[in-house]
Amino acid sequence: MKDPETIVIGAGAAGLAAARTLCDAGRSVTVLEARPRIGGRILTVFDREWPLPLELGAEFLHGEAEATRDIATRAGLPVVELPDTHVWMEDGRVRPSGEVWTQLGKVLRKIDARRPDVSLEQFLARHKVSGPGRALARLFVEGYYAAHVERISAHSLASGADDLDGPQRQYRMADGYFGIVDWLRAGLDPERAEVRLGCTVEEVRWRRGRVRVAYRPAATGRSRTIEARHAVITLPLGVLKAPEGETGAVRFDPLPAALRAAVAGLEVSHVRKLVLRFREAFWDDLDFLHDRTGDFPTWWAARPWQAPVMTAWAGGPRADALADLDEPALLDRALGGLARTLGVSRARLDDQLQSWRTHDWRRDPLSRGAYSYVGVGGMPAQRALARPIEGTLYMAGEATEPDEMGTVAGALSSGQRAARQILKTRPRPR
Repeated sequence: MKDPETIVIGAGAAGLAAARTLCDAGRSVTVLEARPRIGGRILTVFDREWPLPLELGAEFLHGEAEATRDIATRAGLPVVELPDTHVWMEDGRVRPSGEVWTQLGKVLRKIDARRPDVSLEQFLARHKVSGPGRALARLFVEGYYAAHVERISAHSLASGADDLDGPQRQYRMADGYFGIVDWLRAGLDPERAEVRLGCTVEEVRWRRGRVRVAYRPAATGRSRTIEARHAVITLPLGVLKAPEGETGAVRFDPLPAALRAAVAGLEVSHVRKLVLRFREAFWDDLDFLHDRTGDFPTWWAARPWQAPVMTAWAGGPRADALADLDEPALLDRALGGLARTLGVSRARLDDQLQSWRTHDWRRDPLSRGAYSYVGVGGMPAQRALARPIEGTLYMAGEATEPDEMGTVAGALSSGQRAARQILKTRPRPR
């Protein structure tokens, strides 16, 4: 297929959602993806030795997640709710954390969005917040956002504070998140749409009404170009921030002002996540457990199932501290922390452990981080990203969706939004 109406860069959730929406509306689309697979930061591993699909990237549906649920319903993909009980643990002693979300909402509602934006760290230093409230706010920012309290925008946290009133419902894709992106790709009409895998985009050269994209297919190694009237850019924020010349970096000519502002005003989250499979689920009835002092401050079981699987999670500063460890050293830290937290011997854990998996998104040159958060003063830059650039470039991806930043639902919504913006323009004569 030659000369499509739209080029979509990236075959993750945002890119495939944009392509599917455009294709369903009768528009021609070519999707360029650098990886040899679809999904982007959705990385579901199916291994017959494991009792359930492994999610090495995105894992949960947070709250309503309407865009994800809509696709799951249309595709017939089951969604299951998981318990949301959080406890503090140390040396096997359990201390209930109470209703964490309501407590957190009380702290974040103290942020006055009418005042100049500051970091959460600055806000906590200037206002009367109890010790437990401070600890909870830090745990939330470093865990959920995988962010640094000295960098994250207080205004961005305040914008969602009203939703933190009572328990927060969370869900999983019962058969793995891959089903979402697989359904999107499977529904593309081959007469109007194609997905080219292993095609690394190197340059986006554009003017109003025309885009020329240079890319390098892995199969040949020779640079090629493709042109269209529009382009949807769904590159992760970490890639957009990459210096020119580094692996995965993309050159824009000219560099849009909105993109330049977003690179300066938005921050990249970093995480270390390990999924461990044991011989049996020996940890009683636990959902989410938190360790104040460990390298991995958050753990969760494979609920709602009773599978012998535990996930270790470190975000923000804790992830930074683990960044230089190789995988065996990382596993050693995780097992040591879990043994102390559960109050069991390390020898018992070593005997129980059967397998484990991880993926380092920070060192992955095609992601350069896990997801995104808003830096101090960065909210206007994020909003600007969601607007068309001279009716030619359209930005999508979780970083561009203020209400659901950092989530699959946000990525899907952003891709659909970019497609709707394109559909409002007049089709090019063929």
